[in-house]
Amino acid sequence: MITKEIITKIKSNADDKFAKWVSPILQVSEGGYGESDKLYGVRTPILRKIAKEYKNITLSEAEKLLHNEYHEARMTALFILIHKYRENKQERELIVKTYVANADYINNWDLVDISAPNIIGNYVYDNKDELHLLYDLSELNHLWKQRIAVVSTQYLIKQGFYEPTIKLAEKYINHPHHLIHKATGWMLRELGKKDIEELYSFLDKYANKMPRVMLRYSIERLTDTKRKYYMSL
Repeated sequence: MITKEIITKIKSNADDKFAKWVSPILQVSEGGYGESDKLYGVRTPILRKIAKEYKNITLSEAEKLLHNEYHEARMTALFILIHKYRENKQERELIVKTYVANADYINNWDLVDISAPNIIGNYVYDNKDELHLLYDLSELNHLWKQRIAVVSTQYLIKQGFYEPTIKLAEKYINHPHHLIHKATGWMLRELGKKDIEELYSFLDKYANKMPRVMLRYSIERLTDTKRKYYMSL
């Protein structure tokens, strides 16, 4: 019953105009990477507020919500999992297992980006013997699980731990999908904010091999001179 109550609350905030606006961004159309998705058209701050209100639902109820066909329901479920992860240390391992087991439902870039650093990234940083989880996900022939792997490293970067980001960036240079190129370039840009020399070292070695989108994202914060130099490679 509680999941129905949450869905009712989400649906009460539906906005058809917003749904139409966000649909092409999430490619919720035939042939897009989100083609099987459905949208109510509810803005993220509203979903965060709903999630905070229902953060104490059981993990199984959150998992059920994550299986919902509507994008906003799954996003709300992920916000609830983030709350649970932050507030209940005893459940963290179980939350991570639930997250990974249900990764098929974390099936668009925004769902990955709001959740992966806060759950997977946080967990592997605190449990370094579990770093293999990132590499295991990156090996799967699954776009969103591969994106989870690299975006999770945003949390690690903030803690000054760069090795997983660099390893995954090296691996994803030959990845065929632009969403992985964008995510990887974004993480390299984040790396540059913390340690510009580490970014330069990576670019000096790989700029001439990187997909153009990945390179452009990674050098956005560099000086004009540096950007032109690396693009020329």
